[in-house]
Amino acid sequence: MRSLSCVLVREALGGERGAFDVVLYHHDGAPATKSDPVVKRMRQTWVAGGFPEPLVPVVPMRETEAWVLADRTALVKALNVRRLGRAPDSGPGVESCPDPKAVIETLLRDEAGINPSKSGVLRALYVTVAETADIGVLRKVPAFRQWWNDMTEALEGLGYQHG
Repeated sequence: MRSLSCVLVREALGGERGAFDVVLYHHDGAPATKSDPVVKRMRQTWVAGGFPEPLVPVVPMRETEAWVLADRTALVKALNVRRLGRAPDSGPGVESCPDPKAVIETLLRDEAGINPSKSGVLRALYVTVAETADIGVLRKVPAFRQWWNDMTEALEGLGYQHG
């Protein structure tokens, strides 16, 4: 039995056919025993819907915010500090961070002296990290690497070339 959310996604995108080349389906990954069946159902629903566009799951362990912590150099730039006094896990270790959002808020408040609840602060941090992060560093994070490989495969299947 397909879940209602999968059917709703399929129906919503069905009305937009021709407006996209790839669909990214995000689902936080921890624990995998919870996320894997959901992603599998979404893939089955997608195939059953006859969509020619590839569906690429984005399944970060814990939360996508963990990826913000992966590149310490980009994080230092985004926080506009010389270095981090209490550095969080970075690189592949970010996937074991139990609450990346709380770590980011603590870094903003304690390291950069910025109120994380101030309007636009988190978005600005995320954008800056995204613009300056080293893809090589991010690709060391297993969930990011999986998304990268799946996205590369999807784009190559559409005729794009990578590398």
